[in-house]
Amino acid sequence: MIIVTVKTTPKSEYKQEYIKQFNEIATVIRQETGCLEYELYQKDEENPEVFIFERWDSKEHLDAHLKSEHMIQFFSYTSSWFEKKVMDVYEL
Repeated sequence: MIIVTVKTTPKSEYKQEYIKQFNEIATVIRQETGCLEYELYQKDEENPEVFIFERWDSKEHLDAHLKSEHMIQFFSYTSSWFEKKVMDVYEL
């Protein structure tokens, strides 16, 4: 099993739009083969940090997810919206 954590700090003017876009694409991602969990969390409205938690069956499933057309488009569309973004991948 693969665990992915992503800590992001969206620019203030993009935070709500990022959360909206995440929630829309998450419905597609949760249908992907190998996706066990795909969630976004925030402490509160005022805190700029957003935390994403993912669980995948395997590294191959995660790799396929990251190379999918919808993720390439999503990353391209949102890439300038962040002050900071840190992704960590753990294998169990």
